[in-house]
Amino acid sequence: MDQNSAPNLILVKTALDKLFDDATIEQAVACKATALDPILFTQTTANNAAVNSSVLGGGGYFQTTTDDVPLVPEANLAAAALKTSLVYQFLQNMPIARTFMADQQLDAVSKGVRQRAMAYTASRDRKAFSVYALGFTTQLTIDGVALFSNSHINENNDTVDNLETGALTDPNLNIMVNSLRTQVNQAGVIIGWEPKKLLTPSILHQTGLAVSKSVLRAGGANNDLNYFSEMYPGMEVMYSPFLDGTSTTAYFLVSSTNGIMRAEREAFFTELVDWKTQPNDQYLYKMRAREVVDSIQYDGTVGSSGTTS
Repeated sequence: MDQNSAPNLILVKTALDKLFDDATIEQAVACKATALDPILFTQTTANNAAVNSSVLGGGGYFQTTTDDVPLVPEANLAAAALKTSLVYQFLQNMPIARTFMADQQLDAVSKGVRQRAMAYTASRDRKAFSVYALGFTTQLTIDGVALFSNSHINENNDTVDNLETGALTDPNLNIMVNSLRTQVNQAGVIIGWEPKKLLTPSILHQTGLAVSKSVLRAGGANNDLNYFSEMYPGMEVMYSPFLDGTSTTAYFLVSSTNGIMRAEREAFFTELVDWKTQPNDQYLYKMRAREVVDSIQYDGTVGSSGTTS
């Protein structure tokens, strides 16, 4: 095969991309959370190197009237100070010797591509789930406090608590669910958030499934129905191995359209550079992606450090 012509270069790139895609698909495991999950991360796009976010409060509950005239003047929407989230780039270059291509020694090349596919998805998810892992400490929201905190101040000037400490048990999960249901949004309105995902570290996933998905109440001596499996059969119990390194006890309840954002600037893409332009007669398989994950506001989330029973 003549490796000097442009069409062959395109064909080789296509073959490498297919290997990458196949390896990525094989990593999809039931209940394993990824950065692409639309509930755990509200998905959006970025238009440049940074995303500037704000939240709007004011308004509150709708007024009721019998004569078309509001009882009090409408409150003005108040914009919080901007939070700037910088877009970061994932990048790696894979050198491939010209002779490997020329001699069809593609087995070693395919192994290298598969390894890099696993490394990319791991890198992407590790970065994304650091938002949850650090949510009790250094991961802040637009109000300047930790993502999971008992001292959030919303735009209606309410103090909001989305932090719990109890271990993952039936009673403590009930506390978490109630906290989510009664949480007020930026305008001071009880939206009635409902849990869509229970996110745990890998080591806690079995416990999460037992507590929330057992037919009967987990760990109980009586034949009580399990409230969670009856009320929320569609609530997924997800895990991420990238939470275990920070805490093996923390867990999180997440509702839809929450305040944790993933903004994609450039989806993962590749480029195969011809060996004729590279030193050492090597092709260069370039892999790139640009995105940012950040916590803009607390809305729709509750976290427990799981440090007390």
